[in-house]
Amino acid sequence: MKKLLFASMLVFSPIIHAANVPEPLQQIRAVQQNDNRVITSGLPTPEQIKKLAESGVNVVINLMPNATNKEYNNEAQLVQQAGMEYIYIPVDWQNPTLENVNQFFDAMQTHQGKNILIHCLANYRASAFYHLYEVTQLGKNPLSSMQKTMQPWGDLNQSLKQYPQWQQLIEQVKQRYN
Repeated sequence: MKKLLFASMLVFSPIIHAANVPEPLQQIRAVQQNDNRVITSGLPTPEQIKKLAESGVNVVINLMPNATNKEYNNEAQLVQQAGMEYIYIPVDWQNPTLENVNQFFDAMQTHQGKNILIHCLANYRASAFYHLYEVTQLGKNPLSSMQKTMQPWGDLNQSLKQYPQWQQLIEQVKQRYN
């Protein structure tokens, strides 16, 4: 049942969050503009990777383990050929860790001021990690950040009950950094 619900969330991930995203990027799965420099999304296609560079993205942070990508197996090469920097932080959906979050925070700090796309398969890992970055590193309001940044999750209460490992990680990170 959980797999069916997760699969339906992937298929029906809203693209309505694309309002402020540059037009050439609006078809990326579950794309969302978070601020002037940061976009989160699901997995871009090889064609969309080219459009990222053309739209001014400098850095692509992939939070999805390579084994999860059933579409293609050369993302790093595609991103680098398009002239962007590629950062790979494989986050296990079933076991996201504080170490993953710390690696992500380091990557974000290193690339401050650059245009960044953070992605995973369906913008769940990406939006959760960016929410944690907003709250702990940028000082944003936890509730409003969660509601806005984690929109791809749909009903947050329901989703976090279904995936308690993510609720646990969010609480652990907020406690560690507060």
